[in-house]
Amino acid sequence: MKAGQMISPAFFSRRINRMPTVRKILVAVDFSENSKNTLKYAYEFFKGCGVEFHIVHVVYEALPEGSYIPHTSVGEMGKTSMDYATEELDKFIPLRIMSSGEEIHKAVLEGAPYSTIIEYAQENGLELIVMGSQGASGIAKFLLGSVTDKVIRQSPIPVLVVKP
Repeated sequence: MKAGQMISPAFFSRRINRMPTVRKILVAVDFSENSKNTLKYAYEFFKGCGVEFHIVHVVYEALPEGSYIPHTSVGEMGKTSMDYATEELDKFIPLRIMSSGEEIHKAVLEGAPYSTIIEYAQENGLELIVMGSQGASGIAKFLLGSVTDKVIRQSPIPVLVVKP
């Protein structure tokens, strides 16, 4: 196309008809203010389109090498974190989204966040991953790296990144 050349409406019609239809999306949340905005953005963008929303939080408790926990019940600590995250996810999702009539699935998973998000999306046949561009901050971000960056680089599923 040359500069100044008019685009025909048929050009846009052909373009729109070739766009893939997204019916199942994953919205990754970490309970930060940015992920709350990401969830609201994804909901507003896709509401009324027959989209199935999967709102996912990943609990990651990596112990530094050589760490020792003076308890015999390491599994109970994990349960506590999972229970806490499940309660927080229930409180985190706005009531207007939960009561909207849209198909919404909530999941609290355990593992390395980026790989767990990708695995969940693949196992559930999801077609789009929506994430915030910023989540964890400070030392957590330094140690873990950017989860969003890792998902973008390794996911075979398209990723929509929402800026704050």
